Amino acid sequence: MAKHRIVLTGGGGSGKSSLIEYFIAQGYFAIREAAREQIRFSLETNSNALPWKDIVAFSELVQDQMIRDYEKFPDAEFCFYDRSLLDVLSYLYLDSRPCYPSLQEAISTHKYFKIVFILPPWKEIFTKDDERMEDFEETVSAFEMIKITYQDYGYTVVEIPVGTISERATFILNEILNYGVHVN
Repeated sequence: MAKHRIVLTGGGGSGKSSLIEYFIAQGYFAIREAAREQIRFSLETNSNALPWKDIVAFSELVQDQMIRDYEKFPDAEFCFYDRSLLDVLSYLYLDSRPCYPSLQEAISTHKYFKIVFILPPWKEIFTKDDERMEDFEETVSAFEMIKITYQDYGYTVVEIPVGTISERATFILNEILNYGVHVN
């Protein structure tokens, strides 16, 4: 199993997926966002398991995929994750929903690196699309809820400065090195 599971998080349209793709291109292990893939699948199959139709059904499917993703990489020093189980909880909270028991169990048994990297809302790169229905103000609210949720669960949240993809990636890698994790 990966020794360090490093989470990139934040509201929609902040550049997380671009960073994940950059890390993959650089040869690092990284997991793409399960929620976005589930939205794509639900749209293709006309399923109601979408955050804007049935957030609980959607969350359960995303949770299941995230658990599978958590266990993907044996023998890796570290792996980047585009979101984690705590993001599922954050979005439930945003919809005024409680944490259901299987999600709470998954959160308690699937731990991530103590430092979580959060990308702030960035209006200049934010776009809506078929899979991202929220507007910019909603992504700001998501950012705040995600930050609070991770902190409530004992994670240290480090905000990634706005910049080019390579500048942001370098910032993350340097921060990881500062915590004694070998990145090459």
